[in-house]
Amino acid sequence: MTTTSNLESTIYHLPDDLMSDRELPADEVIIRHYQSAYTSEKNKIMLSRNMINLLVSGTKTVVYPHETAVLHGGELVLLSTGNMLTSELISDDKGFASLLVYFSNDVLNRFLLKHDHLLQQLPGQASPKPFQIYRQDAFIRHFIQSLLLLVSNPTAFSAELRQLKLEELLLYLLQQDAAKLRALQIVSQDTGELQLKKVVETHIGQPVTVEELAFLCNMSSSTFKRKFERLYNTSPQKWLREQKLQLAADLLHSSSEIPSEVYHKVGYQNHSSFSAAFREHFGVTPSDYQARQQ
Repeated sequence: MTTTSNLESTIYHLPDDLMSDRELPADEVIIRHYQSAYTSEKNKIMLSRNMINLLVSGTKTVVYPHETAVLHGGELVLLSTGNMLTSELISDDKGFASLLVYFSNDVLNRFLLKHDHLLQQLPGQASPKPFQIYRQDAFIRHFIQSLLLLVSNPTAFSAELRQLKLEELLLYLLQQDAAKLRALQIVSQDTGELQLKKVVETHIGQPVTVEELAFLCNMSSSTFKRKFERLYNTSPQKWLREQKLQLAADLLHSSSEIPSEVYHKVGYQNHSSFSAAFREHFGVTPSDYQARQQ
């Protein structure tokens, strides 16, 4: 296993951790059937290959540095390489189940080159995204069943057949919406100040810790804190707290907002800690603050 761990967290290197330390050829397609009976929150993933997640049951959330994808049973998502946080919520009656298909940039580039004539018909250039979500139609549901049959018989599931199954799915998605597939780009990591600012300011209203923000920036916690303090002239904990409370105050200007329910919209885990922090910062409770604005 190439898992990196410390006292606070474990980082999963995928798909490398699945291969028992075997070196992965660049053109190898890896297909796994994944099932779990447990909910998990904010696993740290370093994805070294692109991945298609065909979600059979449950809900999966993927947090990239600048965007978040929420995937439900009956959908599939194409994910590009990079650092991310993932959470899995099991279905009440079926648990969590998905089929995972990993493939390198080399494999993707060869596929796009082979079918370039379909891409050339598209006008303009779509904005790049680190993921694309699709609904599973009848074809894809039958495709999933074919993969399950092959995965259950690994001796017959050759490397050539795995390549063929990946191309079958990619070609179907390409013909369904070529612009969507073309927009899946490998998002290059911005360096320095811009990268850090994008990550931090994208996640103000989410329950993400400073250590998790550092991971999304591909930095150690100490490096992240040092760069943050140089940019913002304060600690990340203090800055995030002030930003969350100001966001809450902005929401409370609306009479349609319920003070006791605002906390989760600004990234607090419970109402009591939010209310105490709000009162310390503004001198009044959220309810009193809202009443004064009216």
